[in-house]
Amino acid sequence: MYSIFIIKYIQTILDYIQIFVENYGFYGVFIAMFVQAIIPVAIPSDGIILAAVLLNINPIMIIIASALGSTAGGMIGFTITRKGGKPIAIKFIGKKAIVRFENWFDRWGNYIIVFGRAAPFLSSDAIAYAAGLTKINIKTFIILALIGAILRSIILVYLGDILNNYIPDIF
Repeated sequence: MYSIFIIKYIQTILDYIQIFVENYGFYGVFIAMFVQAIIPVAIPSDGIILAAVLLNINPIMIIIASALGSTAGGMIGFTITRKGGKPIAIKFIGKKAIVRFENWFDRWGNYIIVFGRAAPFLSSDAIAYAAGLTKINIKTFIILALIGAILRSIILVYLGDILNNYIPDIF
């Protein structure tokens, strides 16, 4: 039952991005990942990477384009939150919660950024927005975010390759 859902999900993603990615290749993956990072609900990043694998785009190009696009979009999310997101966050969750979050992030932030952005099927973009609420330097954020995005892309390209072996030639 779940396999049918997964196949339909992947087919839907493929239908929407296939022409874009086929027409623009590396740049199509980059742009899709960039847009997804800024507006996380628009397109699931994992679906973009898996679809690119199933479309037989060069795996190295997928990893590079998706990691760079995700990191560039994450920088925008980070900057948006850094410039004006704290007052909004305080209104929603309170100053005390923000202070606790900052203390926790001061202690574990580097790990949170790398592993949070590397973990497939989690919102890596939420990490970028959350990091913007903290005192972390943007240069440090970019390096850690890129490392996490590269790891995530490698994992998803590998999973996509495995998935590709189990899906008959329906694509």
